[in-house]
Amino acid sequence: MWRLYHFTLCPFSRKVRFALAVKGVTHELVQERPWEKRAGFTALNPAGQTPVLQRDTLVLSDSTAILEHIEETLERTPLIGSTPEDRAETRRL
Repeated sequence: MWRLYHFTLCPFSRKVRFALAVKGVTHELVQERPWEKRAGFTALNPAGQTPVLQRDTLVLSDSTAILEHIEETLERTPLIGSTPEDRAETRRL
């Protein structure tokens, strides 16, 4: 089961939520308030920042690392295009 620790107003969390939805990944959302520095959350990410994606024993933080992992491990519905122009447009957005 995929679990995303996120803060609703965080744009980086929003980016990961969107990618998971596009890829059709069933996941659990765990609302985090980073300023509370909850011990269980800081054990996953000592920086205390959202988003954090947990999948079995794998824990990823930083939205870019999470998105690259999602793109590389799930072939269905590519997030980034196959041509240089498509990839440039994706990055712009």
